[in-house]
Amino acid sequence: MHRVNLYAAEGGLGLVVTGRTIPDLRLEVASGGRMLLRQQSRLVLLGKVQRSNYGVHVFRTGDYRSPLPPLRADHARQVTPPGGAAWFDRWAHQFASWLDDADAGPLHNGFWILRPRRLPSYCLRGDLTTDYPDSYLDWFEGWNGVLPLRQLPDAAAARVKAYRRQAREQVLPPILLWSVTGFDGYVLIDGHCRLAAALAEGIEPSVLVLATGMDPEIDHDLLRQAAAHVEQLKPSERAGCAGPRRAPRAADALTRRFANACADLPQQGRTRAWPIRGGVRTWEQQAANVAHAWVAKLKE
Repeated sequence: MHRVNLYAAEGGLGLVVTGRTIPDLRLEVASGGRMLLRQQSRLVLLGKVQRSNYGVHVFRTGDYRSPLPPLRADHARQVTPPGGAAWFDRWAHQFASWLDDADAGPLHNGFWILRPRRLPSYCLRGDLTTDYPDSYLDWFEGWNGVLPLRQLPDAAAARVKAYRRQAREQVLPPILLWSVTGFDGYVLIDGHCRLAAALAEGIEPSVLVLATGMDPEIDHDLLRQAAAHVEQLKPSERAGCAGPRRAPRAADALTRRFANACADLPQQGRTRAWPIRGGVRTWEQQAANVAHAWVAKLKE
């Protein structure tokens, strides 16, 4: 893995991954809106898009394992100062190293983005999926929530209590989300206990988001377009000095286009999925084996 620093406002890392043709944690799809999430040989999640494409029904099997090792309290307290750019940068590098070493993570060949995000409050509140093991991700008005791959533990659980103390000390490590465009939201791949602790303490958890990035050449094209916007601004500015009313409006429009182009760099790409070997028949068989009642409910 090769790392590059991202110079967007929120910072983060670009990860150039090689030598991983098929990831150990991967989304697989078949016709009819059928999908599943597989981790090595384990079936982690089943999904079925609703007939009118208003959302997706999901069922988690309970066999998910985080690709990151347990985070020790002494390690968390050593990463200082908490909450700042340097703090996020240290955790991003640490998570990248663990993901690179893991044999159960989502990384595959290509360009990835790992960066801090301040999510809208609804992502981890109203749109946080708390139903388990089955749930429905409502796309009708846009979901954009967080889907835990395991059941969130109770606030009184021993590990959650330990993390609640770290939250009060303001040293709680960030949770790690994977942006999955096929769900129109995020999958929680590490930090179930940390998320439960933050919610129990009434605070917003710090978040690092892992996402597939676009080809860097596409970003370079956008940079060239942004540079062209700057060149277009020059005659507008000169015309503005001469007095026409339309010139400032045109310059403002070009400025907004330039700002939007820069804000989108680097851009997130679509999450890649692989075909289910055996297609619909395999999906139906596996779903019947692990979630017979859920499948029956979908057919009602």
